Amino acid sequence: MENGEGETTGESKPRPLTQPLCRFFSQGRHCNFGKKCRFLHERDDAKVHEKKADRTARQSDIVPHHSEVPGRDVGHRPPPSNNNSRAAPAAGRRPCRYFLSGHCTMEDRCRFWHPPPFPPVDDQPVSGNPARPVQRMPTVPRPDILKEVKLCDLTEDVAKKLRDTEIKQLKKRFPKDQLIIQERSDGMVTYYRVTVEASDPDWPFDLKEIDIMVSFPDNYPQEIFTLDIPLDQNLPPVMSRHVQQASCEWLQAKHATNQLLGKVELLFRPFLRWLDRSMERLFTEGARQLKKDVDLEKAGLQFIPYQELQATVCERPDDAEEGASDEGEAENTEDERKVEGGQEGPGCDDRQQQDDEEEKVSHAVENIKISDPRRGTEVKLLGLRLGENTATVVARQITVCLQCNRCKVTADLTLTGRTPCTAQCEKCSANINAAFRPCMLHHYSDILGYLDLHNTTPADLVLQDCDLTVGCLSCSQDGPIQNVSYGQTKEFNCEHCHSKLSILAESTRFQYIQPRANKTGSSASAVGYKTIRDPAVQKGKPLPEKGTCKHYKQSHRWLRFPCCGRAYPCDVCHDEDQDHPMELATRMICGHCAKEQPYNNGKPCICCGSMMTRGTRTSHWEGGLGCRSKVKMNKNDRQKYANTNKTISRKAAGDKK
Repeated sequence: MENGEGETTGESKPRPLTQPLCRFFSQGRHCNFGKKCRFLHERDDAKVHEKKADRTARQSDIVPHHSEVPGRDVGHRPPPSNNNSRAAPAAGRRPCRYFLSGHCTMEDRCRFWHPPPFPPVDDQPVSGNPARPVQRMPTVPRPDILKEVKLCDLTEDVAKKLRDTEIKQLKKRFPKDQLIIQERSDGMVTYYRVTVEASDPDWPFDLKEIDIMVSFPDNYPQEIFTLDIPLDQNLPPVMSRHVQQASCEWLQAKHATNQLLGKVELLFRPFLRWLDRSMERLFTEGARQLKKDVDLEKAGLQFIPYQELQATVCERPDDAEEGASDEGEAENTEDERKVEGGQEGPGCDDRQQQDDEEEKVSHAVENIKISDPRRGTEVKLLGLRLGENTATVVARQITVCLQCNRCKVTADLTLTGRTPCTAQCEKCSANINAAFRPCMLHHYSDILGYLDLHNTTPADLVLQDCDLTVGCLSCSQDGPIQNVSYGQTKEFNCEHCHSKLSILAESTRFQYIQPRANKTGSSASAVGYKTIRDPAVQKGKPLPEKGTCKHYKQSHRWLRFPCCGRAYPCDVCHDEDQDHPMELATRMICGHCAKEQPYNNGKPCICCGSMMTRGTRTSHWEGGLGCRSKVKMNKNDRQKYANTNKTISRKAAGDKK
């Protein structure tokens, strides 16, 4: 109906064309709003038209056939099956990928095509209608991608097919602007350079993509593909090498696992997924290495990896050096003869360059052997942490607590890196010789120096009495620092540029370095290696007498007092040895494993789990030595809740008052 103004009423008002479908009604479910729903109540158009077309086609084919039979009721014909409605796909409909993989949760409500589970039979006439043949249903092409096969079934044809499939997937995955195909000059190897972009929406770095270059060998996938990170991109070389090394390690581990399982797998797409998940972690680790290299470069230092140093040392062994020297002398004599005769050899310049390089290598090896300070007792600061602007730390003077090898009496001795020190034991008058050779502490080394000791062993390093020199990265100037305590971050400012510097050390470890076996004769006997013993305090081994003393026999620990920075078994031992007032200890050393840790009373060691004091007794009696406090009692003790609900008379309560 229309009103006087020519407008339709609310009941017949057409719905807007852009109104969305009701998701409950379109999926064949019940809508609780009914006609009041704001969304359109219609089925999927493609499914509705398909069902209508199939229904009309079946009716046109079936109804005339049954109408010719007299007395046949049309209403008793068999109902159409659901599979016939999906016998042929509609125009533009794609097969359901979930149904092809095994199961589709939407089932009949799915708007994609579900092919029949069995292959179609050959064309043959229908028993009721010989003139109308059965139409052959089109088969759905299965994806011809062999992700993994058994290693025993792998042949050359299958390997070639897998390799071609991997290359086809690579070209299909990356567009032309992200893929560069390069061939070597001989045409034997083809390189594929692709750009991989991070898919993380919360990517923290400005650089969001990385270029990788892969090459598939002829026997791929029996052998893993080669991976290179090009250096001609915005990624720094240090980070590129780190990403390449981590990627190669993952590929080798994955290939080794497949070899153990007896299967062959295409690894390029799994590698891309792993790289996408691990790119943030790899960039973070590479950035840390880059920052360390930049800090060292500002400080005027150069870090040489151990692999390069070992390759330099092993490049020319002793036998090769002797042979090369003999050959070099023979060649030099021949060249001199040719030059004297007016003829110069064609390879004279090449041999001269080789000789220069060999001399450089030999000099480098000699310098390494001569400057090797690893002898004596190594003093290492465990848990060393230097601030961002802290470049180097050098000890000018240290105070070491030494223990006599004969009478086991300890005494403090101050050492400098200039001259050795000679002392005498207070109890047995034994001669004690000690010398200190300082080293440079930096971000890659935590060795404070080396001790050369005779008739004594180190027990502790009094870090609070050590004089250190700290180098600043901002101004490249050195400044003194004192009163550094274990387990506490020492923060201060540079005297020249006022930059913030900091240093932290958890504990000290002494490690005796065994002498080399090739030292024989008088030089070895003069050192007297039999008199040298291991340090008194070693990590992983118990303290002397397991940390006990004559005052406390059940206390298996040493306490480090902040007043002097020294470690003693108890406060009484501290007062007997020192003349200043004692402050409460903040750190302690476990008597079972010599692990230094923050002070905690009544708790086990954080390293070995042993109790350093007598455990709290939980039983009530235990021969008269048990616990009487109901708060500390075990909940299974019958005395813990005894007399808690007992009624007390007023007279008894008054007597108690």
